[in-house]
Amino acid sequence: MYCVSIACGSHSRMIEEYRQLMADDVPLVELRLDFLRREPDLPRLLAEKNSQVIVTCRKPEDGGLWREPEEKRLKVLRQAIIDGVEYVDLEADTAKLIPRHGKTRRIISYHNLTETPEDLQTIWDRLAQCDPDIIKIAVMPKRIRDVFRVFDLQKANAGKIPTIAISMGETGFMTRVLAPKFGAPFTYSTFSSKRVIAPGLPTYKSLRDVYRYDSIDEDTEVFGVVGDPIGHSLSPLIHNKSFVVAEMNRIYLPFLVHPEDLGDFLDLAPSVNVRGLSVTIPHKVAVVGKLTRCDPAVEEIGACNTVILDNYDRFGYNTDYAAALLSIEVAMGGKVGEISPVKGCSALVLGAGGAGKALAYGLQTRGARVTVTDSDSDRAIEVARQLGCNEVDWEMRHGYKCSILANCTPVGMHPNVDETPFEKSALKEGMVVFDAVYNPENTLLIKNARAKGCIPVTGIEMFVGQACLQFRLFTGKPGSATLMRQILRNAISAVHYH
Repeated sequence: MYCVSIACGSHSRMIEEYRQLMADDVPLVELRLDFLRREPDLPRLLAEKNSQVIVTCRKPEDGGLWREPEEKRLKVLRQAIIDGVEYVDLEADTAKLIPRHGKTRRIISYHNLTETPEDLQTIWDRLAQCDPDIIKIAVMPKRIRDVFRVFDLQKANAGKIPTIAISMGETGFMTRVLAPKFGAPFTYSTFSSKRVIAPGLPTYKSLRDVYRYDSIDEDTEVFGVVGDPIGHSLSPLIHNKSFVVAEMNRIYLPFLVHPEDLGDFLDLAPSVNVRGLSVTIPHKVAVVGKLTRCDPAVEEIGACNTVILDNYDRFGYNTDYAAALLSIEVAMGGKVGEISPVKGCSALVLGAGGAGKALAYGLQTRGARVTVTDSDSDRAIEVARQLGCNEVDWEMRHGYKCSILANCTPVGMHPNVDETPFEKSALKEGMVVFDAVYNPENTLLIKNARAKGCIPVTGIEMFVGQACLQFRLFTGKPGSATLMRQILRNAISAVHYH
């Protein structure tokens, strides 16, 4: 079960949002009375009550907005209990002043918006002395290890007093979604992404529709994408829907992992049953050094975008190069027998990061003459040395003659849709122009390529191709390119429409 928190400045708006949640069959709603600009009118707010309700009225030091005298706040909480709401949220000091009454259950909570204290179990033990029905602990992580300490707290107290242990912020998002896997009675969500109630709080529609929260149980296998930043990733949409269609008890999450935390994350991920990972910027190169085994392409490229975890063994793969190469070959008419259409072609790869290095490797294996370029000339030189291909200075890229141009930089990605890594005037008719950017699908580079009579290859095809290959590695079964392509295009259209 998930709870939706409503935090509005006016009674009328709070009532309107509550009505919408009732129409959506939401079973549990939290009314954040401390957000109201006027004194809370509980009879008015509860007049249309048709669900379980939590009443919360939090002080600023606990992350709330209550500005009136403390005695008024205590009066509001006591009144909620008298009115018979299902739950009331009380901090430890407040709980000592408000005794149990009637059928209202007590959530005894602790919030720390600056850190994750070392003594989490001691804090839990203290809250357990306050006559709780549920213990809630919400803390802010500074490093990824803090997130897993919150998971450890949740697991250590399973079977005792029902506990909701939350690591806040985007880094701790996984603790909110995976809550039912470790015995939490419910998790919190927000009515709208436009209203920030607590750091990292998901919308209830994403919990319900993307992550299928109510279907998660202790046997659910966990997958996800590791990156920094990661909020823009559409991989969770694609893989979660694919798991549903395949009737698999699996979930796919976005994992925000900073570069300095990658090793710790990989060490700790098996403790929450993470079985497979997509790897994106900036970890594709760094993760190679954390693998216990990898396929030959990863060794050659020096970049990995897929990791399969078997307890503490990590097997690395690269599906980027195969997907990008296939999309280019298809656009050029496909193979003739075993001969690739890129054989003998001159190819200029823009970007010498993980994706650029992977595509340069793939093109070389098919017999293309490859040149790489990057705004970081040292990186381009290093890739050229490792792969045995050519390198050209970034400022000289427009003068390089090629029949295949491949953009593997983020230039042109939403929201910077008016940028291009290669000027329109330098594009030549008949040139194959590949852009790894998939959001938007029709980047400025692709638009210019069409206008100049080039053969355009969008990032959608590469993205879908590598996702299908990843799905097979994750599950042993093929993914549906048609389904993934449809989901991706719908999601991109929704982003740009709004």
